[in-house]
Amino acid sequence: MYPSFRHVIVCACVLLSACAGTPTVLDQHKLQSLSLYDENHQARFSVYVSCETTDDLSEGICLRTKYAFADWANDRKIALSSVDTKDVLFTGNQLEASRMSGRAAAKPYVMAIYFNPEVTPSFGAMFDGASAVSVASNSRSARIGYTANIRIFDAASGKLVEQVPSHETINVKPETNGAPYVRIVVADLVASLDPSYTPDRPNVPRR
Repeated sequence: MYPSFRHVIVCACVLLSACAGTPTVLDQHKLQSLSLYDENHQARFSVYVSCETTDDLSEGICLRTKYAFADWANDRKIALSSVDTKDVLFTGNQLEASRMSGRAAAKPYVMAIYFNPEVTPSFGAMFDGASAVSVASNSRSARIGYTANIRIFDAASGKLVEQVPSHETINVKPETNGAPYVRIVVADLVASLDPSYTPDRPNVPRR
């Protein structure tokens, strides 16, 4: 027997609300297969974070991004370091010897997060005769988000064992302060990387 149309709509709304609450912004199955956390949900890795800016609007996002990742690392007692975007962690498939661990008690993995913020200005339409020409308005950003690549290395052998892309974009109203939304997208990424952790999430509406 097929479900009623109303039942389908209710289920769809529940699923959408769950996704809207805390989006899963990466493939967690790849990370789960590595056992990045022990039975007590403690991290079995150290973290390196890099943030690349492409314009002046993104510079502030990179700074806030590093603060957000630092909060996560401090709360979860994870060793975190900031590195350059051209670091071998993002360009090669082998850890440098100085980052490898020869001790059995050391963390078995190294996580490298390459974070590239995206800020898209809003546009208004100006009509000129029969054609419409889009021109930049005086507002701030209309979309705030990022693309990221998470790379996991085996700390003993130094080999790259997994790569997981991540992406999220939030639409915001013109002239909106983008800082809280930066915290939101980083919180969504952290929540996907560390499902047992509840990151700080500003109370601002998603559009």
